Amino acid sequence: MEITWMMLANHAEAPPNGLLYISGGAWDTVNVLNPLPAEAPEGAVAFIEGVLVIRLRFHQTETERDYPFRLSIMDEDGAEIGHVDGDVRAERVEGHPPAWPHPANMIVSLTGLPLPRFGEYRISLEVNRDHKGEIPFRAVRRY
Repeated sequence: MEITWMMLANHAEAPPNGLLYISGGAWDTVNVLNPLPAEAPEGAVAFIEGVLVIRLRFHQTETERDYPFRLSIMDEDGAEIGHVDGDVRAERVEGHPPAWPHPANMIVSLTGLPLPRFGEYRISLEVNRDHKGEIPFRAVRRY
């Protein structure tokens, strides 16, 4: 399997028709316009509000089974600040030519993940313990 692309978005849906509906897509900056309120958890400067949308392509021999995935969210020093574990599966699409890839769309919510400081972050994707790609983003103080 291989990754086609990853994108941060405000919202995404994946209905059974195989399409992705994405709004507020392709952002890479969390703009923090105000300090967090006093009741916010200690040590957080911001929270992510959005999803990570991923498209993978599988060979026909890789379909019809689950593969474990792990998203690791790391700060600019490489320290993990959070992760999401799950499984991804590509269903065989009837009528595809033998060499045609079979897609799997993933939408992973990141809403509520606290960011401990302003700066750069990376989200790394592993599928079946194999690194497939990563995407950068940053948190910027705008007040």
